[in-house]
Formats: sequence, C-alpha cells, structure tokens
Amino acid sequence: MSARSAPVARLVMKFGGASLSDPARILRAVREARARPGPLVLVVSAREAVTDRLLWAVGRPRDRAGHRRVVEELRREHPQLPEAGRRHLDRLAKLFATLEQAGIPDGPLVDRILSQGERLAAHWVAEALRRGGEPAVAVEADHLGLTTDNAYGASCIVLDRSRAPVRRGLGRLLARGELPVVTGFFGRSLEGRVATLGRGGSDYAATAVAALLGAPHVELVKRHVAVLSADPREVPAARPLPELSYEEAEELAQFGAKVLHPLTIEPARSHAVTITVRSLERPEVATTIGPARADRRNRAITALRPLRLFRLRVPGGRQRPGVVAEVAERLRSARVNVVQLFTSSALLCLVLDPPGVPRALRALRPITAEDAAALDGPVPVALVTVIGDRVLDDLDRLPARALVGAQGLSATPRALSLAVPERRCGEVVRSLHEAFAGTRA
Repeated sequence: MSARSAPVARLVMKFGGASLSDPARILRAVREARARPGPLVLVVSAREAVTDRLLWAVGRPRDRAGHRRVVEELRREHPQLPEAGRRHLDRLAKLFATLEQAGIPDGPLVDRILSQGERLAAHWVAEALRRGGEPAVAVEADHLGLTTDNAYGASCIVLDRSRAPVRRGLGRLLARGELPVVTGFFGRSLEGRVATLGRGGSDYAATAVAALLGAPHVELVKRHVAVLSADPREVPAARPLPELSYEEAEELAQFGAKVLHPLTIEPARSHAVTITVRSLERPEVATTIGPARADRRNRAITALRPLRLFRLRVPGGRQRPGVVAEVAERLRSARVNVVQLFTSSALLCLVLDPPGVPRALRALRPITAEDAAALDGPVPVALVTVIGDRVLDDLDRLPARALVGAQGLSATPRALSLAVPERRCGEVVRSLHEAFAGTRA
C-alpha cells in the first residue's frame, strides 16, 4: 500500500450512550485496542438519556426552571469535567436563555442545544481516559470540519466536503501519538451551523469518519445491544446474527431494528469498511457487517409500529399516468413520510407514521375532491418484515396464518413485508420467525 493510500487510522471505535456508564470498562477496551498495531480514533454518543432530557427541555421553551434543572443534572452526570467541558454547560444555559426568549425554537437552535450532549460526553470521556494514562483529546465534529447538508435534525454527511479537513485535523493528532475522542451525532451544515444527524446518528458519524480516514474497520460498541434475529421481547428464542451483508444490515435499520442508524451502512459500503457491532459487557457477542457472501444465509424479523394505513382508490387506476407521482409529490410537499407503499391497478395503500396522518389528509383532499378518488382509513397496522439476502428463495415458508387480516404484501430480493393489523403484530413476528429463522423440519 502506498503512503498516499495508507489509512490514517486502523480502527474507529464508537461508544454508545449506555456504554458510557462504565468509564473503567471503556478504559480497558481502549487499552486493548491500542495494544494492537496502528492508530485508533474514538467516536462517542451523549450519555444515556441526555438527549432525551435536552429534547424535553426544547419542548418546553418557556420553562426557565426546567432548563436550569436540566443543566444541573448534566453537571452532576459529567463529574470531573475539564474547563472546556464546563464551558459547554455555561453555553447550554445561554442557549436555553435564547430559547426562552424566542419561545418557538427553530431547527438550527434545536440542533445547537442537542449537540451539547455529545460535546459534554467527548470532554468527559477524554478526561477519564487521561486520568487512566491515555493521551486522549476531545474533538468536536463541527470544529473538525465534518460537513453536512442543511436538513437540520436529520442531516446527511457530505463526504467530499469533509474529507480534507477531517483527514488533516485527525491526522495531525494521530501523528503526535494522541487519541482523538470525536463527538458523534452532528456536524456543521453547508450554511456553517450545527446540524444533527438524527437519533442514533453517532453510528453514522463513526462509519463516515472511518471512510474519510481510510480506516478498514469500525467497531460500534454498545452496552447491552446485539444484532438478533428478532426482538427478544417478542421472540425469546431470537439468536445473535454473527454476520450480515451491508445490504441486510441496511434493510434491518430501515425496517425498524434500533441497533443501527439507517444511514450507517452507506459510507462503509462505498469505502469497503468492515463494521463490527459489539457488546461492551459481552464482547463475544458481535455481528460483523461486510460484503455479501453466497454461502451465508441470514433471516431476521423486524416490526415497525404503530403505523396507519390509507387505501386510495383512483378511478381509472393505471390508465391515468402519473397518479402515483402526484400522490408522492403532494405528500412530500406536506412533509409526510411514506413508510411503505402497496399498489394494484386501481388501489394505492399508503403506510404512514401516525404524526403524519393529519397532514396526509389535507394533502390528499384535492385528489378526492377533484378526481372522485375514495380514501379509506386510517387503519392501525404494523409492518412486519423478513430480511435476508435471497429471501424470495424461501417464499414457500410463508405461513398462511401470518396473512390473516393482512392489508398488503411487498417483496424484494432482501425484504418480504406484511402490513398486518396492529393487534396481531407480536403473533405474526413469532410466526414468521419460526418459519424463516428456525430450522426446517
């Protein structure tokens, strides 16, 4: 490998919020990683429940006493903060004062407030590691130059704009033998403002940093979480999945598995970065995510709920070109997320998140008024999905009992989805797990 193409870092390790509850265990994990050859970079989430508390405060823009209470709670939860970390607590208090004055928070202000959780965590973790003898230094992603688009609250990282400053900034620290502790969850927008990546966005930040550095491997370290064949609360027999393809992991994230942010996979796939999802408490429980293999057969069952389904019957159906595009554009303009779409020649079934239902009704009203279309719903449903490469090869396993009351079915080479009555969600998950993830008799 040439000097130009050599990776700036060998490994990027990301620690999730729950895993930060045990700094001693983090120190041991970091020491083990640094004992292996090659530079290491850390990415951290906010401590567990910190972002929830900041969201609570944002939702009460005039609650001055509540804001003061949140600041003091965060002060207690980040003991022995260095001076740079304490400045962020002061900054948070000032941001809350701005919020109280404005009364109605805008996207950039909300993102500035929410970013304080990761900033505090980075300085707190770096200080704990320094006390343990590690040369850690906190690095704030927006100052580093991690660039995002302007979609505040759910931004995407712009890799081309981020590459030079991130490699330059982290490369300088690594050349000095230091251990960067980078904030996850946010970057700096094209407008120069703080922009967050959405809940779980620190996973996404970690794979992006690895891609930018040319690091071949990312470890996403979570305290309890493992990648399982189903939610163990629904299926006690769910088993760990030791390996997944990039595409399978992406489908799992999109269809409701909470282990990964939906955008985590793309930087890794496009830059050939291998991802390992590992439990901090049980390091042997790990899932490796990489290229697909013909000899590997995974089947996992996910569930999204609660959801709402509408049936839109348009006279003329497919004889009217552009009707699907018209519906999609009206919903997009109303900022309604379509979770799933089932179609026939004359019927469109739209599966939506419940908060989008009022906006969807308003957006579709002109179609029902002008085109004599009929709109039925909303119907409470859950979207239950079987995920795995070449899942259609096993279509004969689909149990008839899972189809009882189903409102729609869609199939791709990696995902078989059923919209089922919400009350039957658990039953259908268990039925599909037994059929697809069990052992054929």
